[in-house]
Amino acid sequence: MPKPTTRSAARHDMVMSRLMEAAEQLFARQGVAGTSLQELAEAIGLTRTGIYHYIRGKEELLEILVRGFTLHTAQDMQRLAKPDSRPAIDRLREGVTDMALTVARNPQRFRLLLTSEGALPEPLAEQHLQARRQTLLSLTDLVSQAVKEGSCRPVDAELAAFSLLGVANWIAFWYPRHSGAGSATPELLVTGMVDIALGGLVAKRAPSGSDSVPYVVGLLREDLDRLESMLKEQ
Repeated sequence: MPKPTTRSAARHDMVMSRLMEAAEQLFARQGVAGTSLQELAEAIGLTRTGIYHYIRGKEELLEILVRGFTLHTAQDMQRLAKPDSRPAIDRLREGVTDMALTVARNPQRFRLLLTSEGALPEPLAEQHLQARRQTLLSLTDLVSQAVKEGSCRPVDAELAAFSLLGVANWIAFWYPRHSGAGSATPELLVTGMVDIALGGLVAKRAPSGSDSVPYVVGLLREDLDRLESMLKEQ
């Protein structure tokens, strides 16, 4: 398949966007196996020959989705989970933000990936599954690191990871909208959602000089929970 030149890039992106939209509708109604390449071509006004300028077949369409979402996210989260000079909470925020932005910028394509999971050919299906597992492991590791450094409350790291994944993935099913929060740009939307999502995890400390006994007792309990969690991992 010929690669799009700089001159044809805009048209290529437009056709691919329409192709993804048609695929989402046809795959949801007829299934991947029940949808022919001819039907995809006709849905966007192309001939059977013309569609080969963009994709070689339905399998390539699925491969684009897996590469663009699952594999990219797994690689990014693995990179961020490696300890470096930055606090774990900052790396966690970056990872969740990047993951949510990818979905918010391409909600239709993400929905198409989810509805096509059962039709992924081998070895693409195995790559997809392994990448999803790796994303969960890396995200869980980041939460654990944040708990240990004291920037997150002593929560169950895997449960927190599942919650953060849910926040990012669910965007595809309600965004964008014509009004309200769903009318914001992907960047503004995701910034607000990540603030809310991480707000439930971030450890909060009283202002300097606070003499609230119940508050201090609460912090001590939180620290004891964190210590107990660390001891269990040893």
